[in-house]
Order: sequence, then structure tokens, then C-alpha cells
Amino acid sequence: MNRRRRSGVVAALAAAALLTLSACGDDGGASASDGPRLINDGELVVAMSGEFQPFSYFEDNKLTGFDYDIGAAIADEMGLELKTETGAFDTLIQGVKSQRYDVLIASMTPTEERDKAVDFTDSYYTSGATMFVPNDSDCQDPTEMDSPKVGVASGTTYQSFLEDKDLAGEIVTFTSDVTALQDVDAGRLDGAMTDRLVGLYQIEQTDRDLRPCGDPLYTEEPAFAVDEGNAALVDELNDALAAIKKDGTYAEISKKWFGQDIS
Repeated sequence: MNRRRRSGVVAALAAAALLTLSACGDDGGASASDGPRLINDGELVVAMSGEFQPFSYFEDNKLTGFDYDIGAAIADEMGLELKTETGAFDTLIQGVKSQRYDVLIASMTPTEERDKAVDFTDSYYTSGATMFVPNDSDCQDPTEMDSPKVGVASGTTYQSFLEDKDLAGEIVTFTSDVTALQDVDAGRLDGAMTDRLVGLYQIEQTDRDLRPCGDPLYTEEPAFAVDEGNAALVDELNDALAAIKKDGTYAEISKKWFGQDIS
């Protein structure tokens, strides 16, 4: 075989090898090495409900709260500009899957059903699901209430827990946990189930005539959520979360809202 022909054969074999490697590496999805998928370069679009005081709510038409501050710290750590969006809690997963949001920082607890639709990061705080009742209620254990009328925010783990455990005579759903607590205070409900920190904050800040009934029914460890398959973004969010915990930023934000580190 002459040199020119040999060179041509080698080149052809090399090209074929590259095509083979390319085909093997193309699984139709994104891997961590591809980098995070973002809606807009240089920007992190963070969504939350805006109706979960003190985690996310509006004050003088400005979004604020623990989740908002954590989102701002995460974006800053990642070197990205923060853009926030709000939506009803039970619409947020569809929003991230429709590429309207990059990440949900919305006090969302991972569940088996949710995990089929989105990918979760490490948890970013720990709390407990608690039943709040009027101060004059005789409730000592929420599992022993007699067919109570209970309010919950729609699409939450609280709603599914009450349904699965058959703990309520009637479940009334709201777009906001805060509204459910208001209705308990007004005497329209026997109780409302929500995050313990949310209920205690409402009692302290708005002077609600309420109290927790018994211990939390279960512990929650909410996490950030991104579109399924965006592994690189999960990795970067986890790295950023670990960094703000290590440098004290997380503790500062937590103590601002709760007087303690809730991690």
C-alpha cells in the first residue's frame, strides 16, 4: 500500500472512530459535564409562591422572606443575576418543567410523586408538619380530633397526609397557608395544618389566637427543585448551598427570620 493510500485509510478510520464515540456519548439528555441548563445566560430564575410567610411573601409590593434571601445568596454565590417569579404552589412544578423557572426555592418537600417530575437538591432546612388550633380548643393530639374541619394549602404534603391518614372530616384547601390560619382564628375551621415555623411566626407577628396541637406529625426537609435531568444545575446549587452554609451567610439569613439556624 502506498503512503498516500495508507494516509487516506488512517484518516477514514479515525473519522469513523470519532463518529462512533459521538454516537455512544449522545443519550439525548444533559450530563453534569454539559454545564447547567439555564433559561437565560448569566441569570438564575427562582420561583416561589409568595404566599408562605415568612418564607416568601410580599411586603409593600416587594417579594421578601427566608426563601427569597436564600435564593439571592445562592445566585450571588453562583455568580448569576437573580430573577424571581411567583405562582400558586400547586403550579410551580409545571412551571419549572415548562422552562419558565430555573429552580424552585419554595419550601418544597421531596416526595415520590414529585421526584418523578423534577430533580431535587440537598435539603436546605428542617421543620415539622403541625396542626394549629384555637387557643381554647381541647385538642392535645391531632390524630385524636373528632372529624375536624381542617384547612391546608392546595397541593402540599399536608393535604396529601391528611387524605392518606384520614385525619379530617373535611379538608378545605386554600392558595395560602396563611389564609388557612386566618380562617382558624376566625372560627371557620377547627384547625389548619402547615409548617411549624410558619404557624409560630403567624402567632408571634400577627397575634393570632392559635397554638400548636401536640408535636409535629412528621419532619420535613425541603429542597430546591429543578427540571428533571438538569444534573449540572443540581450540582452547582448543592455547591452554592454548602458554600453559604460554610461562610455563615445561611446562618445569618436564618437567624434574621427565625432567631435560630434551621439547617
